Amino acid sequence: MKFKNRSEAGRMLAGQLGAYKGKDVIVLAIPMGGVPVAYEIALEMNAPLDVVMAKKVGAPFNQEFAIGAVTWNGAVLLDENMMRKYNISREYVGEQSRKLIRDMNERLNSLRAGLGSFPKLYGRTVIIVDDGIATGNTMIAAVEAIRDQGPADVVVATPVLPKELVEDMERVAPLVYLDAPDDFEAVGQYYEEFEMTSEDAVRGLMLLANSA
Repeated sequence: MKFKNRSEAGRMLAGQLGAYKGKDVIVLAIPMGGVPVAYEIALEMNAPLDVVMAKKVGAPFNQEFAIGAVTWNGAVLLDENMMRKYNISREYVGEQSRKLIRDMNERLNSLRAGLGSFPKLYGRTVIIVDDGIATGNTMIAAVEAIRDQGPADVVVATPVLPKELVEDMERVAPLVYLDAPDDFEAVGQYYEEFEMTSEDAVRGLMLLANSA
C-alpha cells in the first residue's frame, strides 16, 4: 500500500478509528510528520489535537543505532540487552537523555505557541499518532509517558509499520494501522509525497484543529 501523502493516510486511518468516536478523545501527534496524519483524525473525531515528543537515544558508536528512547517529560525506556551487549554506561544514557529532554522541551514550546498549558489526560481516550513506526522505540516511550498521566485508554494509530512489530506494539497498547508489510525498509517508501513537515506547518495545523 502506498499513500499519496500524510493527509490521505490520516483520512484513511481515521476511518479505522470509528470505535472511539463519541468518547472523550484527544489526539496526540509525534512531530513532525505525525501531525498532518493526526490532524485528519482530530477533524474526524471532532477532538483536540496536541503533540507528544519522544526521541531515540543513540548508541555512543552510532547515534542512528537506537538503544532506547526518552520523552519530553523525562521517561526513559532502554533496551537492556543492547546496553549489556555494548557495555553502555548509565552515565552516558543520563547525559544524552538530559540533552534530548532539554531540546524536546524547547521544540515543544515553539510548536505549541498559542495553545496554553498541556491538556489534562486523566480519564480520557488518548490516540497517539505517527506517520509510520520503524523500530517502535519512540512510540513505546510515548505510550508509557502518557499512561502515567492516568488516561482511560491509550491507542496507537499509524498508517504503516513492519509486520514483525505488530505483536510487540499490540502488547503495548491497542494498535490501529493500515499496512504492515513484510519487506518494510523505511516509512518514506510508503508515501508518494514525503517532504519534511515544517514547524510553521505544525503550528498552523494545531491552531486550526483546536479552533474548529
